[in-house]
Amino acid sequence: MIVKKNKGLFYPAHQCIRAVMDKQLTTGDIIRTNVGTVAFGGNGVGRVDNLVVFIPFTAPGDTVEAKITEVKRNYLIGEITEIITPSPDRVAPVCPRYSVCGGCQYQHISYPAQLSIKERQVAESFERIAHIPAPPVRAIIPSPQPYNYRGKAEFHCAPDDDGQLSLGFMDTVGGKLIDIEQCDIVHESINSEYRRLREKLASGGIPLRRRYILWSDTAYPPGKYITRTVNGKEVQVANDGFFQGNINLVETLIAQVIAMCGLKESDNVLDCYCGSGLFSLFIAPRVNSVSGVEISGTSVHLANANAGKYGITNARFYRDNVSNTLGRFIKEKNRADIVLVDPPRTGCEKKTLARIDALKPRTIVYVSCNPATQARDIGYLVDRGFKLEALQPVDMFPQTQHIEVVAALHR
Repeated sequence: MIVKKNKGLFYPAHQCIRAVMDKQLTTGDIIRTNVGTVAFGGNGVGRVDNLVVFIPFTAPGDTVEAKITEVKRNYLIGEITEIITPSPDRVAPVCPRYSVCGGCQYQHISYPAQLSIKERQVAESFERIAHIPAPPVRAIIPSPQPYNYRGKAEFHCAPDDDGQLSLGFMDTVGGKLIDIEQCDIVHESINSEYRRLREKLASGGIPLRRRYILWSDTAYPPGKYITRTVNGKEVQVANDGFFQGNINLVETLIAQVIAMCGLKESDNVLDCYCGSGLFSLFIAPRVNSVSGVEISGTSVHLANANAGKYGITNARFYRDNVSNTLGRFIKEKNRADIVLVDPPRTGCEKKTLARIDALKPRTIVYVSCNPATQARDIGYLVDRGFKLEALQPVDMFPQTQHIEVVAALHR
């Protein structure tokens, strides 16, 4: 392995760490490395002797030449200058804006290889962060469609350097808007509406906004609420609210959550971060009661309306902070046999986890699109007597770094 100085000087690989320590290896230097794996977040991992080099848009098995863009204390960051030997898993990206637009990270990797990478990343996150050896990771559930699967997209709008309007997504570092004509991971009905939106903006036919939210099979501008059909039930969600992104896997995700809950007719279930009540709508008919908690008043209103539409009388939804509700449950000695949590990417507050522990549920089901914070939180619960029984990855986000995981814990 060779490192080339940008002034024409070469260093053998075994001298690279010393070169970094001596500030001899700097940004702009060229290295050659073999990519062994892909880290959580999407960057390929190479090595210069024992020093890790993170290189975006590489694949396991690539041999690449890369330019160093950042020198950190314990690792380097580089960018590809030449693919010397391509990985057998490398494929041609579908999108012409790929590697510039920040929406996707894995289009250059075959879909079966993407699944393998994500499954391994889940295991490594729980080994490294939660300190759980050989975590119980099940085979990842693939998306039926690796493209055109997203049911919602948020497009940004801003003037470019020439004063012309650009409409699209932010770049890979989030600092510049990339104008795009279509997106290959959204449902085709969104692309059709997006093209009409671009035409209306060009003609001045609609008000100028910083962002435009488009939903599949829905004309823009939509109403205040969006209707999604799941397992034959119509579920309303706020136009700017959260709903599971992969239109082909929503029902699969619900089925996994229900299976991991191990529901009994006598159970009382606490659904934390419940949104518009999607999971509760299908859990309630199987149990004694469901209490849903959500900070958004609009979502709570819709959750109650969704349950009421289908005659569900044993579910109640409350607008509150999750930690506060858990505290009230503990104070009032309310029983929660199962606690279901689907928090934001940042995970749960430590106080929330402590109160879940104090509530002493039989089962915790934790749904997350961020295995790192999920592993952190589950590590806390395992240290307090819960056992991690299963981790089920679901590929809700093909072509991207994101991974949905359903975890089951039992006391």
